[in-house]
Amino acid sequence: MGNNYSNQKPGPEAAYKLLESFVGKWDTSGSLTAGPESVALPISGTDTYEWLPGGFFLLHRVDVMVGTDRKESIEIIGYDQLSDTYPMHYYDNTGESGIMHAVEEDGVWAFLSHNLRFTGGFSDDGNTLSGVWEQLYENDAWHHLMNIKLSRTS
Repeated sequence: MGNNYSNQKPGPEAAYKLLESFVGKWDTSGSLTAGPESVALPISGTDTYEWLPGGFFLLHRVDVMVGTDRKESIEIIGYDQLSDTYPMHYYDNTGESGIMHAVEEDGVWAFLSHNLRFTGGFSDDGNTLSGVWEQLYENDAWHHLMNIKLSRTS
């Protein structure tokens, strides 16, 4: 009886290779939908992704302006082979922290927490990452929160 490897999930080497797409410095732009009766707030700044020593975790730094408010955060991204997800532990300058989990399928990335989700992907040349963030409200409905675009600078 032979092994059929085509039905198996990719090993950790392939999973880490997918994370390599994020590595670098990015110009960040977008708009935050503040609510149905208010104006959208512009988003601009930088995102930086770099490997931590050993090559098993990415350090993601965010430094953006949302309207007139500065948002800074760090995130540690790894890979969990058992769940085939990328746990993302984040901490920000307002004291918030949490965990999201990312998955990638056919070039589409999805990040999910209990009340936030992102769906997006890289351009064909790998120099742009864009997508949409949504927020879950009490009525169990997802609502548009922001559009985001990262353009590689290095």
